[in-house]
Amino acid sequence: MSNNFDMSFFKDECGNHFAKYKNFILSSVFQPIFNQDNEVVGVEALLRMKDNSGEHICPGYYFSDDNPQNDDKNAIDLISRILHINNFVDSKHKQIKLFLNFLPNSFRVLEQSCIHEVRFLKELKKLKVCSDQIVLELLEFHCENIEQLQASVKKMSGHGFDIAIDDFGSEYSNSERVELINPSIVKIDRMLLDLYMKGDKEKLLEAMSIAKTYNAQTVIEGIENKQQLDTMRALNIDMYQGYFLGMPAPMIPAA
Repeated sequence: MSNNFDMSFFKDECGNHFAKYKNFILSSVFQPIFNQDNEVVGVEALLRMKDNSGEHICPGYYFSDDNPQNDDKNAIDLISRILHINNFVDSKHKQIKLFLNFLPNSFRVLEQSCIHEVRFLKELKKLKVCSDQIVLELLEFHCENIEQLQASVKKMSGHGFDIAIDDFGSEYSNSERVELINPSIVKIDRMLLDLYMKGDKEKLLEAMSIAKTYNAQTVIEGIENKQQLDTMRALNIDMYQGYFLGMPAPMIPAA
């Protein structure tokens, strides 16, 4: 496979896919997302990273605004998507929605002219994954070019991808961004859940109201106990995600 990134892909004896980039080993874990009837309607793909010595590395830094290495950031962003899709299609969950995290600055290059992003679109085609099965989660980080982001999101929606705002209520995931990209799903940050449970209900209710204005479905993140789940269910939030419902884990390849 020819590309400008120093990356390679391999499988272990259980059938799970891994990727190597520079001195990092990348792997996928998936966390289930449930509807109001307690059915798994989607899985969010999350990245795990180790260095050559087997030491765990926090991927969050590599995607954050604190990391100045845009080449590494873009490479890991692309590689992780390809990795997640391959693990997803080999699993028993391949009929449901796959939520994939996206950096705001990746969206602007998700065009036919960008060789790395064409690779992502080609991978979907090769693995026979329909775009309407994929939810692109726009992460809460800064975007350098708002107009470009808006145009690219519109184009991806045209391709059939669902667009979600991740961690609404955190950093740049706010009402301005919802207005900008008109997502089909708003994922509400766990911080708003914590505030609600402590009696400060305004921010979470406002998030739900904003989602409703744009006809977007809601996901509440960070459910860690039954009381939180019951309280959020009473609010008629559409979907639920958190450690209480399901821990992030590698996909078990389908037999």
